[in-house]
Amino acid sequence: MIVLNNKGGAGKTTTTANISAQLAAALHSAGSAKRVLAIDLDPQGNLGLDLGHQGKPGDDEGQSVIDVVEGTGSLHIIRDVRPQLDVVPGGKILKRITASMIGTRSIDPRREVLLSLAQALADVAPVYEWILIDCPPNLADLQHLAAVAAEYVLIPVCFDQGAIQGLEGVSEVFEVATRLNPALTPLGVLLFGFDRQHLRKVRDDDGEVIGVKEIGFLAKKRREIAEVLGDSGIPIFQTVITRAVNVADQCRKHGRVFAELADLTAGPDWKTHAKQHQLTLSSESAETSAIEMEEATAEIIKRALELEAEAYA
Repeated sequence: MIVLNNKGGAGKTTTTANISAQLAAALHSAGSAKRVLAIDLDPQGNLGLDLGHQGKPGDDEGQSVIDVVEGTGSLHIIRDVRPQLDVVPGGKILKRITASMIGTRSIDPRREVLLSLAQALADVAPVYEWILIDCPPNLADLQHLAAVAAEYVLIPVCFDQGAIQGLEGVSEVFEVATRLNPALTPLGVLLFGFDRQHLRKVRDDDGEVIGVKEIGFLAKKRREIAEVLGDSGIPIFQTVITRAVNVADQCRKHGRVFAELADLTAGPDWKTHAKQHQLTLSSESAETSAIEMEEATAEIIKRALELEAEAYA
């Protein structure tokens, strides 16, 4: 599964980190021998910040991806950044990928290069239940490399117009990738970074919460995105990841995903830590973000399994 939008700041890295960590935790809890692999194809390397492995032993800043593309080596996988969660690190070295793709190692060099990551992943795939790839914005060669290797595409879209335009740009990636990977399938759109004030709880006559209603800007954006998607059949997931600047900042600072930060803020030492560093993050806000991502992950995986069942029916 690749996480793709041509706009920066749409939530791709946060989504990749959180879903990867949740899936690995679920496998670990279930006693499964399978693993999860998260691949960072962004030169910014922010997945390493979110999962806490950036700058630590094994972080090659994307060199192994270059090696795969150039045919000089295999993927370098950092094992167990979480129990049963492995990572292929990204970083600034990935900026060389465009120049690498000009190489002439065969009669049809671009085809060979575009298939290189897919072939490298095929070698390790039996070990993994899920493989997720965090794609960069506006770097077509890296996006195509990921899309040729993927089965599904998850598209996070945030609240600004640029992210919707980035959604439209995803179709260009599909056009190139499906020539070599006709099985590539859009999984759906995840609404990311919207204000919680645009969600209203719906209660029954006894005052019990029975649902949530979208209002204002959020409802408007969902309609706009639906119009862009038209009759493509690509769903917009019901769960919305709401904007929580403090949560996102602390996750990246501590190298933790939402659920882990929620556990941290609920711990006995958090109030002292928060006071010392003048933090206003509450355990409630971290827990809300964790619950939203958990619900989104459940929706996303359900959709993937449904598509898989249809394909093998």
